[in-house]
Amino acid sequence: MAETIGSRISLTGFSLLAGGMVRFHCRMPGRKRRVVKTTLLGVAATALAVKGALASPIGVVAEPPLDKLTRSVDEKKQQALTQSRKALDQAGARLVATLVSVPTSGAGSPPPTPRPSAETQVGQSSAAAGAEQPPGPPYRRAFIRRVLVEAAQRHHLDPNLVLALSYWESGWDQTRLSASGAVGLMQVLPDTAAEAGPGLLGRPVDLDDPYDNADVGAAILREDLDNFKDPAMALAAYYQGPTSLRRDGMLPDTQQYVQGILDLAGRMS
Repeated sequence: MAETIGSRISLTGFSLLAGGMVRFHCRMPGRKRRVVKTTLLGVAATALAVKGALASPIGVVAEPPLDKLTRSVDEKKQQALTQSRKALDQAGARLVATLVSVPTSGAGSPPPTPRPSAETQVGQSSAAAGAEQPPGPPYRRAFIRRVLVEAAQRHHLDPNLVLALSYWESGWDQTRLSASGAVGLMQVLPDTAAEAGPGLLGRPVDLDDPYDNADVGAAILREDLDNFKDPAMALAAYYQGPTSLRRDGMLPDTQQYVQGILDLAGRMS
């Protein structure tokens, strides 16, 4: 026969087996009945906990502690990055403000430039003339080329020929002084300059001045070209001297000198 343990096992909001009776089809000792009742009560409590979790507003199992910690760290890191970016932007704005002077006028346009007076124009012309004066040594290559080209043009010579002659003689070095005493860009001897300056230019020349040095050297080459009617012979006369050239002809070292300058002039641009 079946035996009933108690009348019903019932808890608030939960009933075991829909409020039915628990029956056992054998007699149990009192100790076993107590163990069974305790077990059934534990099962009922577990079922209540599961039911409460399923009926909660979230409807899912609570977030694990590790996920919550990771999310909190990410949020704090994002906040720190945002604050650092704002601080950098503010520091950059302050730095720009210290380096750039912003005009205070509304339009921001520069003030009009005053029209120069006659006295100012005269002063500017004098300053420009002073700027055209030759700089001190060492001279820039562009300046030397311009001086030599202008000298060649004044004496109706091929500028490339004068450039090549000067480069072969001095390497375009106005400070060059040879063992024989020849000076400057065109390597003119002082005695020759003392005669050629007044004779060809109508004035004394200063061989230490690049303008005078180029001018008197070009004048001498022009005279040799007029006398010998040939660029190669003019170069030979410039190097060997017209008297020696007429008497001895072009010496071997003079031939190398002439050929070297003519080849160099053909490569000048």
